Amino acid sequence: MITLILNDTKISGYGVKVTCELALPEEDLSGQSSSSATAEKGFKPKRLRVAMKVKYDDASELANIVSLSTALDEDKGTRLVYNIENQTARAFSVRQVRFSDKVSAQELDDDQAWSVSFVLVEHLSIPEKVEAMKLTQNEPKMATADTSVASEAENSETSNWLENVLKYLDSALADEGTRNEI
Repeated sequence: MITLILNDTKISGYGVKVTCELALPEEDLSGQSSSSATAEKGFKPKRLRVAMKVKYDDASELANIVSLSTALDEDKGTRLVYNIENQTARAFSVRQVRFSDKVSAQELDDDQAWSVSFVLVEHLSIPEKVEAMKLTQNEPKMATADTSVASEAENSETSNWLENVLKYLDSALADEGTRNEI
């Protein structure tokens, strides 16, 4: 039996099928040649496609799925992120998901049920975390007020030094010019 739990809420239904997709995008670099050269385009978040049936008698289960899909994080104003418990998600190392694309329910009169499907997309995948860490390591350090004042003082000293060198050169050239005139 396939189980699907989002946070502490068990998604109930029957005939549950979870399909996980891992996109490996690449671009063909061969042009008109027969080369097999490609360019990697990174790892995209994994997608879990869930299909199941919910009996008409269990309408509250369908309402529960709709409620979970539309729940918002009040602080951020974005869809909620859920911890997922499912054997397929575990096999693909998916720990957190959020609802994406659409939630659909189609009536199946012969079965007296709805055919329900929805998509969950991985939140903060491992490649995404690695990429974020690399970006923060390469980010220039922000100057604090003290270091910016020190930097300004250094620039002032540098410009004073430069002015002094230029004055010296001007006077040396002027002296040389007067020597040449004599």
